[in-house]
Amino acid sequence: MTDWQNAVVVDPKELNRLQTESAKLGGITRRQRMYVLTLFGANVLTAMLLFFQLRTVDDLSQNMNECRVAATQSTVALAALAKSHENMLAATEQAPSVGTKSWGRRFTVTKYIPRSAAYGRFNTGYTSTLIKADPAQRIVAVDPKLVPYGSQVWIEGLGWYRAEDCGSAIKGFRLDLLTATEKDAMEFGKQDRFVIVVPPGNANA
Repeated sequence: MTDWQNAVVVDPKELNRLQTESAKLGGITRRQRMYVLTLFGANVLTAMLLFFQLRTVDDLSQNMNECRVAATQSTVALAALAKSHENMLAATEQAPSVGTKSWGRRFTVTKYIPRSAAYGRFNTGYTSTLIKADPAQRIVAVDPKLVPYGSQVWIEGLGWYRAEDCGSAIKGFRLDLLTATEKDAMEFGKQDRFVIVVPPGNANA
């Protein structure tokens, strides 16, 4: 630079003071920027924590509702099971004799009507043991190879019947109850019931 008339003379002390002030201002600016960023980050973190807490509360609430429903269903199922077990025990106590020859298990149970083409000897209105097919007599058709004629048969929820008939479709663990109307037979359908069988020779054992 050769144009000394336009030159500016600066005192070195003043220059140092200005540099110091500039450095201080720079430090303050950086601290303010960090403070702003910290506040922003804290707010974001707080918002995220609040979001996840709300999600956790919603999940816990949903899990509690599901557990409540499951507990209610379990209670109903246990109550039904307890009632069924109670009925089975009562039937055992009422049986003429429930000893080594008497037995119980689950059967498939259906219903049929008198003079059905599938039942009765020659479809004459009589059972296989030649007694009148009267629904009031609480007759049950059985597989005589499994349940002897004359056996007392207790059916869960229905009570006692007497084995006096058979049918071509009644094989194994199947029972068919004599009923008065086709409507009743159709509405009953096919059901799974616990059954106690007391053979005739065991009644006075």
